Amino acid sequence: MRTLVKASSSGTSVGVVTTVESCKFHLICWVSLIAIAFVKAWFTRDFVNADAVSYLDISRMIVHGNPRAAINACWSPGYTLLLAAFFGLIRPSIYWESTVAHLVNVFIFAGALAGFYLFWSEVRRCHLDRTKPEGIELPESTFWILGYSIFAVCTLNVISLAFIGPDLAVAALCCFAGWSALRLRRAPGTGSALLLSVILALGYYVKAPFLPMGFMFVVCSCLGRPALSRRLFSGALAITVFSLLCSPYIAALSQMKERFTFGDSARLNHAFYLDGVQKFQHWQGGPAGAGQPVHPTRKLNAFPQIYEFAAGDMGTYPPWFDPTYWYEGITPRLHWKLQAKVLAANFAKTFQIVMESATVPAVAAIILCLLSQNPMRLRQFWPIWMPGAIALLMFALVHVEPRYLGGWLILLFGGLVCTFTLPTGSGARYTVRQIGLAILLASGATLTSEMFHEVIASGGPTQNSSNFVIAVSLNKSGLHPGDSVAIIGDGADGSYWAHLAHLRVIAEIPADLWSPEAHPARDFWDSGTEKQQEALEILQQTGARAVIAGSQSSALGSTPSDVPPPWSKIDGTWAYVYFFHDGP
Repeated sequence: MRTLVKASSSGTSVGVVTTVESCKFHLICWVSLIAIAFVKAWFTRDFVNADAVSYLDISRMIVHGNPRAAINACWSPGYTLLLAAFFGLIRPSIYWESTVAHLVNVFIFAGALAGFYLFWSEVRRCHLDRTKPEGIELPESTFWILGYSIFAVCTLNVISLAFIGPDLAVAALCCFAGWSALRLRRAPGTGSALLLSVILALGYYVKAPFLPMGFMFVVCSCLGRPALSRRLFSGALAITVFSLLCSPYIAALSQMKERFTFGDSARLNHAFYLDGVQKFQHWQGGPAGAGQPVHPTRKLNAFPQIYEFAAGDMGTYPPWFDPTYWYEGITPRLHWKLQAKVLAANFAKTFQIVMESATVPAVAAIILCLLSQNPMRLRQFWPIWMPGAIALLMFALVHVEPRYLGGWLILLFGGLVCTFTLPTGSGARYTVRQIGLAILLASGATLTSEMFHEVIASGGPTQNSSNFVIAVSLNKSGLHPGDSVAIIGDGADGSYWAHLAHLRVIAEIPADLWSPEAHPARDFWDSGTEKQQEALEILQQTGARAVIAGSQSSALGSTPSDVPPPWSKIDGTWAYVYFFHDGP
């Protein structure tokens, strides 16, 4: 490459050098971001969130020859199939399972980076089409620095690689869908339409909200002035193929639920956050008008509260393996006043998430907006930002979490950045390039700082996680794969050890972390020896061979402080185990 530059004429040499420097810049950004993603994933590899146990259960069932487990009205199949592919290929031991799952996140992150590169290239093209004729386009380096900064904070900070779940894959498919929609809009054709429909269908199979958003992407790809017949035909073809690709899974879900549905996660969240239904598990009915459960968990005792939920082929912890099963019977209602309050609160929460997690690109966007000379109107770039805006509105109507927003924020920022133009003055380009350099340094410092913060918080690489120690200890004590156990604590958030040991949690005295006024686990420990023995006898009658308490340190009150025999502490953990007399 250097020889080519020297042998070229002056003008050509500058172009080649520019191309080489651009390639070096992109390579450095890619290597740096993937390295940060790897470090973050590695030092959080022992962290397993509540949803993760369900995804890992389903992927294990698929690997063991039960593909029908992927049909689940709460957890879409795309991510579990990807996990199953890696687990089937690598065959990790129980010690390395969560590590492999986190490294899958790094693999998805690299794919998201590729999708972002394609999307941002189309965004840059849209920006140049509007601004270059007037000579007010942003320098390429600044444009890409701002783009990589937006991508990094949206995927590494807003979503986080610590979570085992499909949200990072959603961000990747947001980028690919945005690129494909803009490509179809620019050059309509059968190939572009088919590509968009396949990407959107993959999005739906990864997470159900992508189905309504898929139609929004198609609208953005084909509507506009002038209304080209070829573009409209391509849009109609994309919608048709997209619908056909999604229909088999929709049919399977609808048959399972005996009603039309493309996924019940929105229905469930509406019940939790708008209808006042008891969140997450053990709904026994109410409030008035919210419906009655068709098959609730079975309440065996009032004080302390004891619930039993043995169910065949429903993973480690049945209430969270498919929560839509246990919440079948909810009746969604529309509350106008409450809806307005929830919407306003969620918009405020979304703004807070952006300003806290994406401070650098948000501040940079404000500065460039203020400096812009005759900034473009935002509506001119609606095909870029509209899907992101509609998605944020969709979430704000019910419930907002940072991990939901990452991919959609990339699209929203993309449309906003397109409106920026060069400020007036002879040194405008130099000023904007310096701003770009400041963005690069600030973003790099922020990402590096947060990476080291996670490394320090993790305490460094661990030889054994507490979940692994509990699982091995229980197996060595005589519990075998398929055996049933009960827990005192929060089963949704603290049953990964049971997944590793291939045990089934069939009953619990819950911690009720989501209802501070009720804490059955604490009630159990405060109730005295006689009441405790009565509760243990009830748990034994469910078929459980042992009771495990304190398997998570965060469940205040579920970890006993002074436990008499025959309870025994599992060394190296906070957990205690009580074996029934006919157990090990």
